Amino acid sequence: MLNHFILIKYSVETPEPHIKAFCQRMLSLKSQIGGIRYLEIGRDILHDGRSWDVIAIMRFDDVAQLRAYQQHEAHLAVAEFNAPYVIDVAAIDYETAYSVDDAQD
Repeated sequence: MLNHFILIKYSVETPEPHIKAFCQRMLSLKSQIGGIRYLEIGRDILHDGRSWDVIAIMRFDDVAQLRAYQQHEAHLAVAEFNAPYVIDVAAIDYETAYSVDDAQD
């Protein structure tokens, strides 16, 4: 299973209705793009200096499914909708290598 995390930082003048609309558009991708196994959207509640505004947590079977999602026209449309307000994006894609279940006593 491939884990795909995206962090988004918005400009200060981003209207609240835009962020809500983006989150809803992202969530709708699960029903539009077959390779998405899991999709969760979260919004920061602390608003600390190091905070990001939105996180998207997604899971795919493999890199090929992630790449298909990234190139899908529905995803590209959501990214284009969001682009005018985004000041930074971070991503990490990984297969779980370590977890608490793997710990040795």
